[in-house]
Amino acid sequence: MTISISCCICGANRNLDVHHIVSRGMGGSSRPEIEDASNKIVICRSCHIEVTEHRWHLTRDDRQLTVVKVDTGEIIFRRLFDPQFDASTFFQRLSLVDLEIDALVQGIPYLSDEQLVELFAELRGLDKGSWRAQAAVLWEAKQRFVYGDRAWEAMGRSFGIGWRQAYNLARVWQTFFKGENGEFCNQLQNCSLQEVTWYIVASETNGPHFWLAYAEDRKAVDPSYSIRDFKNEIEIAGAKREEPACGSGNSSKACRWLSAFCSKLERMVKPGECPGCDLLPSIEERLR
Repeated sequence: MTISISCCICGANRNLDVHHIVSRGMGGSSRPEIEDASNKIVICRSCHIEVTEHRWHLTRDDRQLTVVKVDTGEIIFRRLFDPQFDASTFFQRLSLVDLEIDALVQGIPYLSDEQLVELFAELRGLDKGSWRAQAAVLWEAKQRFVYGDRAWEAMGRSFGIGWRQAYNLARVWQTFFKGENGEFCNQLQNCSLQEVTWYIVASETNGPHFWLAYAEDRKAVDPSYSIRDFKNEIEIAGAKREEPACGSGNSSKACRWLSAFCSKLERMVKPGECPGCDLLPSIEERLR
């Protein structure tokens, strides 16, 4: 049996080096723990240069491998480990996925790259309710790509979908379902909107949770309320995310979508749309 060895960060299988997580220092080291297998990792030459020239900081313990950009502190790669995790048992649970979709997601971070692709293909063959698990797979895969936005095209090729679809699903997972440590955290368990498109559209705004709840309320009152209606009202309100979402480093600034909802007409309006609107001064001031 041939054992394939590849870079533990980017997956490349050429120009591989052995990197010491705790450096040997100049002239090497006689300490046995430095040369122990637990202190070594196989990475490619390109990734090795990023680490040794201190642009990336690599850490590894029994639970995870993490790579952080030194200048920004941004996590650009993360892989989890669990010696007790059984991938074969995990895949057997696919037969019960309709009943256990939320529990299934918990095991996704411990799958290999190849197993992520296999799982995604299996999930695409199930009913529409599996989209959350598909989104979790894509988000996890993104945590293992270190080269920024170029990852989306590579992921699209790996999973057999367009890069925009991969991006949208991963963003939905991160926005609505990811817990603090990346685990499944269903904050919208009782949401009546089941189609993924509602979540994608809401995730593109500067108030995604507000807008999803807004769509749910509108749909409950008017069953004919459509995705197109939803998009139109977001556009009218100026809530399309073009800047960081409200609350992320700029929580004191009022959200544009909040001040463009007319409580009299019960719909979104453009500032000044209604002559003599008593909300106009407030709207104009908050949109400056």
